[in-house]
Amino acid sequence: MTDTNVLEIAICTITDSAKAEIARRAAMQAVQNYPGFLSWRALTGHGDRQTVADLVEWKDMDSAEKAAALVRTDPAFAPYMKTIVSVKLMQHFDTTDVI
Repeated sequence: MTDTNVLEIAICTITDSAKAEIARRAAMQAVQNYPGFLSWRALTGHGDRQTVADLVEWKDMDSAEKAAALVRTDPAFAPYMKTIVSVKLMQHFDTTDVI
């Protein structure tokens, strides 16, 4: 990460952790080809497998915004989106410091 990248954080509640994990892997494969994509860390709640967090790093905010539009129409994301019951947080952050 550099100080110019954007980190997208999404924390969601899912319906079925096994289905969501398979669907999330497919979405992760697809997003690798999106312009400006840098990384995706998939997290599952410790002791709460119904809560997941996705930390996606983008080159810049423009890339993140364009990816959001692509996700809505990309068939690779549909199965993952169907497992999401609610979104607790979806926000973008500018990276300021890294150690």
